[in-house]
Amino acid sequence: MSVDPLILKVAILILVAALALVVIGILFRLVKGFRSGKGQLPYAAQKQLNTPAEQAFFAAVDRAVEGRAMIACKVRIADVLQVSFRKRNNQDQRWWRFFRLISSKHVDLVICESRGGRFLAAIELDDRSHNRSDRKRRDRFVDQAFASAGLPLLRFAASGSYDVREIQQRLEPHLSTPGKDH
Repeated sequence: MSVDPLILKVAILILVAALALVVIGILFRLVKGFRSGKGQLPYAAQKQLNTPAEQAFFAAVDRAVEGRAMIACKVRIADVLQVSFRKRNNQDQRWWRFFRLISSKHVDLVICESRGGRFLAAIELDDRSHNRSDRKRRDRFVDQAFASAGLPLLRFAASGSYDVREIQQRLEPHLSTPGKDH
């Protein structure tokens, strides 16, 4: 039994058209759903910004600065440091290479002037994960990046409790702004 070529072509055309309508219908529902706010993107809220250890450390640093500075948590390094040479154009691979090295890394805390927001120091809380070789490599790079930028990066070992006076002593040289009394 042979099938008429014209009927075969029409059947294939109908099948392709039906498939195209199904795809268009699915896309339309997705776009309409996202525009109306009913569509779901694959995100869920984190339970909290800081781990309990980070929150305990933040509280100790907050007591140590005694309201003399602003403290920001989990700050992207690219929001603190910048590539020091100008980007020639949007395809400047050298600039992008250095930017990518800092664009997805964060520091635990950044201490800023309360007025003006000038960066005073950055802080890393080093837990056991910082003993891994990949973290050691990352930490060396971050240390070098902050040193190159001339911005202090202080490291504190994670622990069950924190001595506020010790934190004050380590932060004090960075909290004092030349020519201003606190």
